[in-house]
Amino acid sequence: MDQGKRVGAAIAAFLAVVLSGLLTLGETAEDPAFAFGGFFETTVETTQTAALTVKGIGFNSVLSLEGWSASVDAQFSDTSLDTLRFATSGALGEISLNSAVAFNPSTVTFLSWQSGVSFTLLDLSFSDVLYVTAPQTQSYNQLTLSGTFGDRTYRLKTKFGICPLTFWEATACIDWPWEDCETSLSGCVSISDVGGFDAFDLTMADLVLFENLLGMEWSLSVALSYTLEEKTLSPTLKLTPDWLLCTDIELLGEVSAGPSIASVDAILIYGIVGECEITEGISVRFADSLAAGKNAAVTGKADYFEMIGVSGPLPACCGSVGSFDAAGYFDSTSNALFDLGLVVASFDTQIASNFAFSFDAEIPTDGVGWKLVWNLRVIW
Repeated sequence: MDQGKRVGAAIAAFLAVVLSGLLTLGETAEDPAFAFGGFFETTVETTQTAALTVKGIGFNSVLSLEGWSASVDAQFSDTSLDTLRFATSGALGEISLNSAVAFNPSTVTFLSWQSGVSFTLLDLSFSDVLYVTAPQTQSYNQLTLSGTFGDRTYRLKTKFGICPLTFWEATACIDWPWEDCETSLSGCVSISDVGGFDAFDLTMADLVLFENLLGMEWSLSVALSYTLEEKTLSPTLKLTPDWLLCTDIELLGEVSAGPSIASVDAILIYGIVGECEITEGISVRFADSLAAGKNAAVTGKADYFEMIGVSGPLPACCGSVGSFDAAGYFDSTSNALFDLGLVVASFDTQIASNFAFSFDAEIPTDGVGWKLVWNLRVIW
């Protein structure tokens, strides 16, 4: 047995001892500020080209005491312990702290260390994240400042590389209400060390055009994106009918600017999406792409121009709520009925106080590339 596997085996044994000790603590502790929990899970997958395969095994344990928590996460793949992560978080007065270190015991290599601090001073919120990883050139420090002054909210985020110390990127944003039209506006400017100015983005949310036209409320959201390469205006027209089960229908569009600011290169209505609530949380959703290049933005999958899905809750144990989701994706090149090209389905439920189960499936109608995934979780 090589050094990496010996270390992995030793740590696995250590985790078993820690778990046993923490379980004993959990059984004997009477302090309401004390809490212990965690889970053990395994993921199993089968595909057209591979038999039943264990894709991963995970272990998690969390101990909380007086507002502080410590956790251990271990991930196994191919019978090797390849990720071990220790984390802690808590507060010192008004200052929130967290830190986590991860390494690969099988190869005895460092993966990452992340620490964070956040607090509020006067009307400003500060947060800082230090992330150290290998290679060192990917390590960084990220500082975020935000605050509200009057009716405006300001945000500033900067990221610096630390090996070597160098500026990477920064984003400044402001949100403010447009009271005359009862809507809100948001603007962001981004710069980076690569090209200086990166982008200017301006958005407007839910401007009501008609409160009642043809039995529907008509509202408009607009996103303007300006970069050195292109200028794009993306309007979204939202229809809210009071005479249909569907309470949310959106028409998606795009206006591409020409060489000059005032010129227009193309106007495109590229999709329609909507959701209809049937009963007791069960809803049907649909998406139809009108331009092949926009399939991914509309249906979520670049190869399919249309999607119809249904989702809702499932009965579950112990106060938790399970869920199910199923969807069909359509492809004009499919030979199946109605051009159905792909069926995806999933569900998750907790069937006992300490046992949860989930399932995911992707089944193309041509039978090529199907995949089934099961996840079993034991909770304590």
